[in-house]
Amino acid sequence: MKMLKKYRYSVLPGLLGSFFILICSFASESAWATHAATINGEIENRPAPVFRRVCLAGTNAGNYCKQNTQCPGSTCADRNVFNITVAILYDAPAADITSIQNLITSTSAALFDASDGQAEIGIATIHNNAISSNQADLVIHPSTNYTWWQANSGHYRTGGFMEVSIDNITDPANQGIILAHEFTHLVFDARDEYEDRQPGCGNVIKQCAAGANVGNNCATDANCPGSFCDASIGNCPHPTTGLESSLMDQNGTEFCWGQADSTDLTDLSGGIHDPFNTTEQSSCRSNRSVWDQVVWSWPTTFLKPTGAPDPAANGAVVNASNFIITNDAVRVVLVLDESGSMDLESPTRLQRLQVAASDFIATAENNTELGIVSYSTNANPGSGHADVAVNPLGNNRSNWNNAVTGLGTGGWTNIGDGLQKAKDMIVAAGGVTANTYIVLMTDGLNNRPEPQATADADLQTKVADLLTSGIPVYVTCTGGDFGLQSQCAEIASGTGGFNADSADAAKLPENFVDFHERMTGFQSIDSVYGNFAKIGSYSPKTIYVDKGSEAVSFSVLWEDAKAGATVILKDPDGNTYQTRPIPQGAYARITAPKAGDWQMIIDPRSGSNTPFVARAYTHNRINNFIASLRKPSVKPNEEIYVYAIGRSIGGTVTKQGEKILAIVTLPDGSKDTVELYDNGRDAGGHGDDMAGDGIFTGVYTNTAQKGAYGFHFKVNIDQWHLGEEGHSSDVTQKSPRFMREVRISAGVSDPNDKVTEPEDDHKTTPADDDQDKDILLIQWLVIIILIVLIVVAFLIWRCCCSRKMQLMTKQ
Repeated sequence: MKMLKKYRYSVLPGLLGSFFILICSFASESAWATHAATINGEIENRPAPVFRRVCLAGTNAGNYCKQNTQCPGSTCADRNVFNITVAILYDAPAADITSIQNLITSTSAALFDASDGQAEIGIATIHNNAISSNQADLVIHPSTNYTWWQANSGHYRTGGFMEVSIDNITDPANQGIILAHEFTHLVFDARDEYEDRQPGCGNVIKQCAAGANVGNNCATDANCPGSFCDASIGNCPHPTTGLESSLMDQNGTEFCWGQADSTDLTDLSGGIHDPFNTTEQSSCRSNRSVWDQVVWSWPTTFLKPTGAPDPAANGAVVNASNFIITNDAVRVVLVLDESGSMDLESPTRLQRLQVAASDFIATAENNTELGIVSYSTNANPGSGHADVAVNPLGNNRSNWNNAVTGLGTGGWTNIGDGLQKAKDMIVAAGGVTANTYIVLMTDGLNNRPEPQATADADLQTKVADLLTSGIPVYVTCTGGDFGLQSQCAEIASGTGGFNADSADAAKLPENFVDFHERMTGFQSIDSVYGNFAKIGSYSPKTIYVDKGSEAVSFSVLWEDAKAGATVILKDPDGNTYQTRPIPQGAYARITAPKAGDWQMIIDPRSGSNTPFVARAYTHNRINNFIASLRKPSVKPNEEIYVYAIGRSIGGTVTKQGEKILAIVTLPDGSKDTVELYDNGRDAGGHGDDMAGDGIFTGVYTNTAQKGAYGFHFKVNIDQWHLGEEGHSSDVTQKSPRFMREVRISAGVSDPNDKVTEPEDDHKTTPADDDQDKDILLIQWLVIIILIVLIVVAFLIWRCCCSRKMQLMTKQ
């Protein structure tokens, strides 16, 4: 499975680049619009734990395929196998877990049938009592957070997921079909067939479902005496039975596959597929049938049937899904860069990293399972690199702290070896849990093992393996190598992880603390950046802690090691809480916090004058805010597409006329903004599918500079109503107030750039570089041998000359 596309450079390190290159099909006319739907093949090329159809042998062995004719001398694998992750956001009893397993088994069968045997669910990893939905494909809410079946269409592996509350998983005969319907939204970007939608992806046309006014257009149930107002019912044409309900209609069993002529129900040539209604699918997806949409989104691994879909999946039999139930331990390995360029800057990058890693160790809760790996040319402990096995943290953390204190610099950059060592540690500790992560820090492009092509292939293989194993990598990078930020963004995306740039090395401690909070299910509420010299402008800082928060964390981090401050916390009732010191900062985590306004009172040490950041986090599994990127990296002057989704009681939430603003930090440190709206498509077809669905979209176009682009979102959500998700929703149900912020990063680079001097070149004789030491030794041996030969030759010459002189004297 291809995981990373190589960026090739003519000199030294190459950049592991984009998983996919998306070519925009329109010129953006707005500063905030974005595509409504995915581009041909986009979802198929996203990194995901899917075993795609490939040629099993022959000359095309390993290549993607959808039929045997593409595999001369062999056959094409008969199905695509999707592995999914389930996050149960409460402590589910055994009966609930059994119901979820039955749901997935039924879903796999329904999906296998609808796809004519081309797709099934393989491994379903179930994280019970998950602390977050960070990497989930399916989220199960408790019945106290009633949530109807829904999915973010086309957001597979870009921040979207399917979700439902446990009380809606009740009908064994029906539930698998419903979740297969949502799976089709998420993974194939298909829309509904049961809603009559105005041309141009306009408003839903609602009609009376029954009674005296059946079929009449309506606005509310009051227009339909004895019945209710609902979206009109669409149907798929069938060559023998006339019309039947599809999987994307009223819980049918097949995908619609085409209908060009609405008067001829046997015509399967494509085009409009409901002879009576312009459905949401036909209107919003360029008149493609659902089967056409499946192939559109996965063009090299799914084959559309030439005639009517087979009702029995072409005689194939669905394989049983395998279930893995994990424990909820937090298991993390820090993978830390010791390459030669880490001694650059003042304070050095290594000194910044040591503070950051020490902060992670200090803020982690007892029983967090932590390991540490360091790397440069390799990650071998025999070369002097850190090797702290994964073990639960306790009050004595000297073993971990000593490893961080002992880090040095020297050598090149072998990220793949560091990642492999981290995975080996995780396996040795018992494998993947509900909360297993790797934290990777690097300041340079991967360039070992040599040659560069080998380094590229090695890292690609390691990233693919981590994705398959379900181990996301949280990445932060600093340094000036061309394409570095794109490489880091791709590693994060390629493993289902997260990327936050540290282009300014002073950000390293902030990002390590943020990573720790995200990994333990905490979301950032709000923050302030300031300077101790002007503390009166920032303290006290008011933080609103929302209802339902199970715990809350506070951190203050300052840049100058000589500075210091006392930080006191005050809850809404006036009770005070102390923070504890961490390296160059202060931190506290408080359980069962009172909802309302808290205050962070910061009192710097006399004479302190240093930049600082103060931030608060909450663990709240009901209120949530997600921001994500459509692509982790782009070329210069390409658009960066961004999404933002707020969730609360019942699902996504929105508010008419509201916008979400993100502050953009460019590579040169300058600031800009991008606005996101939930307005649906404009007259030119820009925007997302529909207004009011809770998905805010935007595009950033000022991307001429190369390097890291940081996006800082802040929202204050209060009394927002449920997003429609294309369906009727209860707009009277309002969300409670909650504040959130998210920082995400994208990389901009040009694959034609030439890296003429990798930063690793600044350290030419690394003490821990075994390979370079051997080369150096050989070089010195050659020099010594040459010197000896020259001396011997000189002595022979002198001897010869002396003998000649003696002979001449005798004569």
